[in-house]
Amino acid sequence: MNCEFIDIPERIIIGRYLTLPITDLAVFPLWKQFRMEQSAHDLLGVDLYAMQSYAEWPPKTSITHWAGIEKLDGVEYPEEWISQKLNGGTYARFIHRGTQAEFPKTMAMIFTEWFPSSPYQYDSSRMQFQIMSADYVMNDPESEEFFFIPISQ
Repeated sequence: MNCEFIDIPERIIIGRYLTLPITDLAVFPLWKQFRMEQSAHDLLGVDLYAMQSYAEWPPKTSITHWAGIEKLDGVEYPEEWISQKLNGGTYARFIHRGTQAEFPKTMAMIFTEWFPSSPYQYDSSRMQFQIMSADYVMNDPESEEFFFIPISQ
């Protein structure tokens, strides 16, 4: 599995979030609502951010999922949207190519193969996140997303 280490500056993401039990991965309604509002407010053509934060690490109870875009000055956003700081720092970046249904397999390889053999620790003080291009298609086998894991040594 190819990995690149990237230092990312802090940024503000704006959108919607949903907290679910760790066993419930039903984030499609969150994304559907977010994308409809994004389209209705003509906020298309920008990268999409999916962020996850956990009540504890390793996760045992709940996960908070965010669907958003990077917040820019001077742009009007739906008033229901909430801003969330994405802390900067060093991240391990992986690329997932394929459908969303195949994404858990990519995550499993990262957390069961790559992490145990690396000198890095998961930095639970920051969110993990994915960036998808504006033209990302969830069920297209050619789609790709960049998956960022917060790390420390």
